Amino acid sequence: MDKKWTLEEAISYYRSQGAPGDQQALAELLREIQRENGGWLPQEACAEVCRTLGLRESFLSAVIKRYPSLRTEQAPHRLEICGGERCGRNGSASLREFVESTWHVRSGEISREGGFSYRVAGCMKNCLHGPNIRWDGTLYPHADRNLLNSLIGGK
Repeated sequence: MDKKWTLEEAISYYRSQGAPGDQQALAELLREIQRENGGWLPQEACAEVCRTLGLRESFLSAVIKRYPSLRTEQAPHRLEICGGERCGRNGSASLREFVESTWHVRSGEISREGGFSYRVAGCMKNCLHGPNIRWDGTLYPHADRNLLNSLIGGK
């Protein structure tokens, strides 16, 4: 008989593995919570992790931002646009302007309208195929407005 997963047991297990002092153990805890909750981290679960492990919410938020595979309930998707010089010449600057004006978001913020976190990244090392974007960890070369609309949910 399979044992039902509980948040309390997961926190207890990863605490025994070194969380929160060991950031890798903390990240694994967050990944497990995400898997058990449909692909994102619920706000209540994050609050419980903070309470139980004695963490500040701002610290946990910084850890979540550090790991691209982690997604919150407020931003179940992650968009990165290459900020490298070559991609800028190949159109990423206009893509950034399009995203920022269409979804009312700035680099480092969460778009309330599109449900994604957004940031201008450094060079994605795919210069010959720019402009490049990364959506939920997948690299998309030769990106354009149509691609962004299809990924985010067109406007």
